[in-house]
Amino acid sequence: MLSQLAGTQITNNLGERKYFLDWVRILAFAFLILYHTALMFVDWGFHIESGHNSTFLKSIMILSSKWRLDILFIVSGVAISYMITKMPLKSFAWQRIVKLYLPLIFAIAVVVAPQSYYEAIQKGIFEGGFWKFWTSYYFTFSWDERMLAPFPTYNHMWYVLYLFHYTMVLLPLFSFINSDKGKLILAKIECWITKGSRIIWLPLAIYLAIFLAIDNHDVNHTFYNDWYGHAIFIFAVIMGVAFARMPKVWQSFEKNRYFSLTLGLISYAVLLAIFLSPDEMLPMDRTVVWDYTSLLVKWSWIALIIGFARKHLNYTNSTLKYCNVMVYPFFILHQTVIIVLGYYVIDWSMSGTLEFLVIVTGTFVICSLLYELLIKRVNTLRVLFGLTWIKMAPPIKVQPTAKQS
Repeated sequence: MLSQLAGTQITNNLGERKYFLDWVRILAFAFLILYHTALMFVDWGFHIESGHNSTFLKSIMILSSKWRLDILFIVSGVAISYMITKMPLKSFAWQRIVKLYLPLIFAIAVVVAPQSYYEAIQKGIFEGGFWKFWTSYYFTFSWDERMLAPFPTYNHMWYVLYLFHYTMVLLPLFSFINSDKGKLILAKIECWITKGSRIIWLPLAIYLAIFLAIDNHDVNHTFYNDWYGHAIFIFAVIMGVAFARMPKVWQSFEKNRYFSLTLGLISYAVLLAIFLSPDEMLPMDRTVVWDYTSLLVKWSWIALIIGFARKHLNYTNSTLKYCNVMVYPFFILHQTVIIVLGYYVIDWSMSGTLEFLVIVTGTFVICSLLYELLIKRVNTLRVLFGLTWIKMAPPIKVQPTAKQS
């Protein structure tokens, strides 16, 4: 998850480690903490709200919201492609249950519950302590319309829910990709898509086709009624699985990185102009321009991030190795820490900027301590947070020394 999912390293079919994708995953996750904290400081609706409404944060968030989820699904697809070459599909499916579904159920039951509690407290829906809420209210399978989600809920763990089901649904495709015929088709696609700037235009054309084929373009994370979200995210996973078998694709991303950067900056400038301009200043329907420009922002920024990452971040060090294991527990924890910490910090009568910095810093520190002191050291917690059970070293037996006569 966040493609690494408990330590899987990203490699290609030749065994070369794609360190740059590990860095993309780590940096995208770090930005996720910033994004979820920022949601408290805008008026877009979040579990806890600070009362601030930052135009500056919105300007950054309208950019990142277009690509950050798709790029994580792409990187997850790359990791999946590696795993299905190393184990039978039945073993892979069972591993996904252990690494994805078990942490999901645990998170819904335990980790996410404080998010609902503090949201209910702030909105005046519930009074009392957390234990009372958790034992008598959280598992009622009800939905107060003032809440963003029902009781119980998965909140930010929607990503794990979606990825697990995509993995199960796509098992036949994975089997085909592993076949000789599948490898031949991928080789032909690789030869075609890596010519010129086709790596930019073909995925963009498919995103456009998906957009035109589905009327409702809201991505709501409800799972059962999120057709546009499912379409674009499944496409992203499939791209990742396929690209992992196409070494020349990554070279093409790197070769086209400045072209992608140009498209990305121009399209973002258009979005920013629409966002900051009053309706009467726009000569056309802002929704139409916004929607089509958003597609260009999405893929151009994904392409430029991958391209520049391959050029400048294709290396490993001790930090990357540590973060590769740490990132999944961090993901599971981070939004709960943000909301619990934020609930108290926003009452400290500080400026919005200072509140934001305190919450972000506190989230990194608290998650780090929980991971380092508890999760990685207790095998039961390791499994519940998606890590591998490890054999603990037996205690050293000290032999008594013989008495000298």
